[in-house]
Amino acid sequence: MSSREELVRIVADHREAPSGVPGALAEMPNVSVSMASLPVADYVLSADLLVERKTAADLSASIVDGRLFSQADALASRDGQAVLVIEGGEIYGVSNLHPNAIRGALSYLVVLADLAVLRSEGPEDTAYLLATMARHAQHGLGYEISLHRKRRSPNRDLQVRYLVEDLPGIGPKTAHELLRAFGSLGALVAANDKALRAVPGVGPKRAAEIREFVEWQYAREAEQGREPPRSECD
Repeated sequence: MSSREELVRIVADHREAPSGVPGALAEMPNVSVSMASLPVADYVLSADLLVERKTAADLSASIVDGRLFSQADALASRDGQAVLVIEGGEIYGVSNLHPNAIRGALSYLVVLADLAVLRSEGPEDTAYLLATMARHAQHGLGYEISLHRKRRSPNRDLQVRYLVEDLPGIGPKTAHELLRAFGSLGALVAANDKALRAVPGVGPKRAAEIREFVEWQYAREAEQGREPPRSECD
């Protein structure tokens, strides 16, 4: 059975039922949707991927009452990746909120809260987007593809940060926090689990993944008689 044919499981918060998104998901082949009372986020697409959905009008309202920022902080505090999906074609004309306030909030989410922000046209489009993300998170692409690209910079700080960003589950914000905490790549690699967990944005699961990554024995491929993977520069 290919990954495209495998069952995709999505958990939706019970308050999302009136939105029409869970219903649209339930009608899709190979998608199973269950409803629950979720403490954080509107959808759980995998153990490492949470999604908050907001209409354009709710986005503006949540900026005004501060709810957006508390929700962003709660999402950012969890291990894994968090995504905000903004539903609706127009985000500036649905309220009296100044466009600069909306731009500032979106910038905060991406730059400071380290969240991904995506747009959708409506409930059906949101459902298709969620199903696609869940399929990728749970089953991958279904074929191999190299996503690695060398990022060159004359700035040594950026070179080191780019290397840290390649660690499992680490984005630019957390990479900065790790390097600020340990001071060098060598000290970071040598850090134990407890020291890693003391860094903002690094929970027990992420710390364990980092330790597993830096301690991985490369020789395993050769020991099993397989050719090492070729890089794009070979």
